[in-house]
Formats: sequence, structure tokens, C-alpha cells
Amino acid sequence: MNDQDKNIEPETTAEKEHEDSKPKAEEAVTQDKAEEYLNNWKRERADFLNYKKNEARRIEEFARYAHESVILEVMELLDDLEQAAKELKNPGLDQIIKKFVELLKKYGVERIKTDGSFDPAFHEAVETEKDGTKIEEVRAGYMMHDKVIRPARVRIIK
Repeated sequence: MNDQDKNIEPETTAEKEHEDSKPKAEEAVTQDKAEEYLNNWKRERADFLNYKKNEARRIEEFARYAHESVILEVMELLDDLEQAAKELKNPGLDQIIKKFVELLKKYGVERIKTDGSFDPAFHEAVETEKDGTKIEEVRAGYMMHDKVIRPARVRIIK
């Protein structure tokens, strides 16, 4: 080999190394971007699945309590009927009240029990005697499924 050939070979080797490192660097950058895109996609997919679950839960909750405003109005009518039944002692009114109660049960509505002690989660005190321990119902309260839609108004007495 002459001097000219020796000079060409090292340059060619250096150029080859430089050319080989260039695709490796580009490949590493491309690989990093691909991983970043994949991680972003996974994160967005998880967010979307969480959104779908939350939205389904919200729709279910809405459907469960959709009749709440109408039921509250029916409760007012039921209160009036119960008051009239107390004063008139009419068995026909008792049958109508019974039908109203059955209708409310169909929609998951139940009367709050007022026997026992005062519970602020279910009762609203309208009168209190000093050191009162028993409660007397003034107005019936109702729960719909597991939610208090109207607390029972009670008088706390001795």
C-alpha cells in the first residue's frame, strides 16, 4: 500500500463509523418518541376508560333519582290525606293512603322511622323540651333508595 491508500482507508473507516453512529442516534430518538407516544396513548386510554365509568355511574345515579321532584309533590298530597284520615276516620281514605305508600315503595321510597332516638341525619328537630329523650313525629320523612329526600320533622319530648 502506498501512502495515498493509507490516507484513504482511515478516512473511509472514520466515515463509516460516523455514518453507522448517525442511524443509531436517529433510531434511538425515534425509539424514544415511539415510547413517548405509546405512553401518552396509554394515559389517554386510561383517562377515557375512567371517564366512561364515571359517566355511566352518573347516568345510573340520574336515572335512580329522576322521579325525586314528582315524589316530593306526592308526599305533600300523602301528608294531606293522612291528616284528613286522622280527622275523618274514613276507611276509604286509609285505602288510598295504602295505595300511595305502595306506589312510593315501587320507586324505592320508604318512610323514615321515628321511633327511637334523635338522629340528625334522618330527623329535623322543630321543638325541643329540656333534656328530651323521646321523639314525636310532626311530619313524616322519606328516603329514596339510600338517600334522605325529606327528613322527618320531629318534636323532642321528655
